[in-house]
Amino acid sequence: MNPLQVSVATDWLVIAATIISGIFSASATLVAVIYSNKQTKAQLKQQEEKFAEEREEQYRRSKYVVIMPSLILASFNNLLDRLIVQNDYNRVLLFSGNDGFDFFDDTDKRSMQLCRLLQIDNRSESDIVDIEIKTETILQNKDSNEKSTYATSNYTALLRAHERIAFRLANQHQYESIIKMNAGKVPHDLQFDCSIVYTTPAKQRIKYHYEVIISNDKRIEIVHDGIEKVENNSDKPFSATSPFRNLQDYISSIDRSAYSWEKMAQAQVRGMQNAMLLYSAQSTQQSDNTNLVRKNEE
Repeated sequence: MNPLQVSVATDWLVIAATIISGIFSASATLVAVIYSNKQTKAQLKQQEEKFAEEREEQYRRSKYVVIMPSLILASFNNLLDRLIVQNDYNRVLLFSGNDGFDFFDDTDKRSMQLCRLLQIDNRSESDIVDIEIKTETILQNKDSNEKSTYATSNYTALLRAHERIAFRLANQHQYESIIKMNAGKVPHDLQFDCSIVYTTPAKQRIKYHYEVIISNDKRIEIVHDGIEKVENNSDKPFSATSPFRNLQDYISSIDRSAYSWEKMAQAQVRGMQNAMLLYSAQSTQQSDNTNLVRKNEE
């Protein structure tokens, strides 16, 4: 083979090697670009999922509702007075058990009963989509160890922001037993257990447990008061809405301003009467002291 043929063969080998090298280089670059694109897409997807989770968590926090249970001792007329005088237009839902609403619809019982009530406030700016309340009350006579039990189960599909729910701790029989035992100075305990399950607009199911023991109608021991469980759940309970009384219905036709002025006038009259009684007692005491001094001087 002459030198010219050798040179031509070498040139072709160089060209072939260059072409093959270019192909490998291009292939490697293409593979790197494809891999980089996949990695970028995966990172973007992860970021999107992370941002979506953060937005969802932020939404859940913004719709998180913590209820506020509180014990009150009042007649139902006192509750109505408070709504009128404080000019409160938010709904207050009064619930009962299977024994109905005789304790409220009966005018005499409504005005004379000093009921032990639990009031549940939704003080947030968010609505509660549904709320189920189960209670059990056990009244125990500690002398005879006799027990009386009263249980309720109520459900409503909506409790709007700043609205309240009220219901009794004890039924009529237990209430009358408490009055009798107080009069006879009989030691007794009223154990009240309340389980509240409600759902927020962010589909969070929250379980709240409230339990107290009231000894001799005076000393209150809080056994439990707080959230027990929070879980994400979009299923709604299949419960029928319980009968209730909207206390605003009973004051809808009342002139709140005139009623408030009337209450203020009554309070002023009572204040003046108390002041006059106090002045009269002081005057009588002063007169007695003066007479006693005169007798001593004589």
